[in-house]
Amino acid sequence: MIYQLKAQLKDIRPPVWRRLLVPSEMTFAELHRVLQKAFDWEDRHLHTFYITKTRGTAKQRIEIGNDGGAGWSDADYEEHKERIFDWLVEEGDRCLYIYDFGDYWKHEIVLEKIIEPQPDAVYPVCLKAMRVAPEEDSMGEGWNPEAIETKELTAMVNAKLAPLRKKVGKEVQKKARKKMEKEARSTQGNVWRALLEKAVAFNRLAPWQWMDDDEIFLVIDPETNERLYCSVIGALGQEHGMVVYIGEQGYKSLQHLLKHPYPEQDPVYTQRAVLISFADRNELSKEDYELLRSQGMTFRGKKQWPQFRSFIPGYYPWTISEEEAKLVTTALDQALDVARRVGEGELSLPVFLQDDKIFARIGEKREGTVVWRDGLVPLAGLEAGEKAPAYELLVDPKLMKMVKNIGQVYYGSIEFDAGYINRPVQKKRGERPYFPIFVLAVDVNTGLIIHNDLLPVENVVMRVQKSFLDMLLRLGKMPREIRMKKETKQMLAPVLRKLPIRTMEVPRTPASEHVRRTFEMF
Repeated sequence: MIYQLKAQLKDIRPPVWRRLLVPSEMTFAELHRVLQKAFDWEDRHLHTFYITKTRGTAKQRIEIGNDGGAGWSDADYEEHKERIFDWLVEEGDRCLYIYDFGDYWKHEIVLEKIIEPQPDAVYPVCLKAMRVAPEEDSMGEGWNPEAIETKELTAMVNAKLAPLRKKVGKEVQKKARKKMEKEARSTQGNVWRALLEKAVAFNRLAPWQWMDDDEIFLVIDPETNERLYCSVIGALGQEHGMVVYIGEQGYKSLQHLLKHPYPEQDPVYTQRAVLISFADRNELSKEDYELLRSQGMTFRGKKQWPQFRSFIPGYYPWTISEEEAKLVTTALDQALDVARRVGEGELSLPVFLQDDKIFARIGEKREGTVVWRDGLVPLAGLEAGEKAPAYELLVDPKLMKMVKNIGQVYYGSIEFDAGYINRPVQKKRGERPYFPIFVLAVDVNTGLIIHNDLLPVENVVMRVQKSFLDMLLRLGKMPREIRMKKETKQMLAPVLRKLPIRTMEVPRTPASEHVRRTFEMF
């Protein structure tokens, strides 16, 4: 699409302005070059942009700047990365362009029209140039606004713009149009807008000033009946926000974390949760930034920018899905209510795992509307369904038969371990990375690595069983004793029942852990 912009020099009379046609996908850095030509500036000074109205809404001090490599700028966005159709979306949207912080020439730029590009036209084009601008470094002294007639001045501006002109190709037009439509849809009350608004309200409330992370409360989502265990974080003055532990997996990971504050295994491998936190701008990922920008939201100051991270067992922390966003919006909405009541002394929460109940906000649908009520849910009921996993034999029977025929004995003691390793694997660009399962078999006495394997997270039990049998076949001997942790033993139980191997369940596998740490260093 083509934007008709009116750029007018402010605080000067009679008016000096240019009416320009520019491609909507142009970056602000490219727009800067157009404005320099249009007003006959010499680009000898610093400049910046301020968005003052976007998507029909007035804004204050959203800066799109360029530090020129000097590193002095604290602008919210970088001009060579931002395209004008991301910010000037509706007719009437506007921004300020400031050039030369000494003379401080302010140009107000208004989006007047959005039009289709002409088939053979090239852009940018000046439709009309009204009056010459003051000379560079003049502070307006000696300015003669009537020095050149409008028609002649317009022709001169177009001559200066000629080196910047190019055709707007069909593919570029199509891409720009799709992006504009997507951005327009994004502001229509969708779940992301609701999520961000709740997060901003939560940050303003700052409940970490009076709540600790062990004051856990439960939110039961009325749409899915999912249990959301909420923990406000930030009482120690570091990262602040809230963690929402989701469902049975989330509850188990929360339990384990509080019972074992210094776990042997990084909780990131096993947590089912969403983290809501508030970061500095430079801590945002590209995806965080794009989400905020799509909703026309920006922030100033430290620890003000909302950030969301999804934790799923076996997978690298990642941006949240729309389904997770809906759950977290519900959790934040009820957290605002709970936190206010706790702060005002109206409500006292049971201490999680010390009391036998947990405070809950329970949502119920009644005649098409959702009604929320307080409740106390017994912890025993939440834990009642917990059972030791019962795995089946998942390997090829022929492989099992081959292993059974091994006749020789391995007299050493072997540690066999299967666990996540901090070497994320991403199959395709943009796809969520996973932590592979690192399988290790180490001779306890010699430290010799007998077997190692890296497995994907899909069908883990089957793959671990197969890897164990592959180890025995390569070894060509049946170990007299194998040591393994509880989780690994449970996965291998159907295999071990069929083999004459003494199995020792141990809390740790030190030899394997040493190899694992070494492997993670490289």
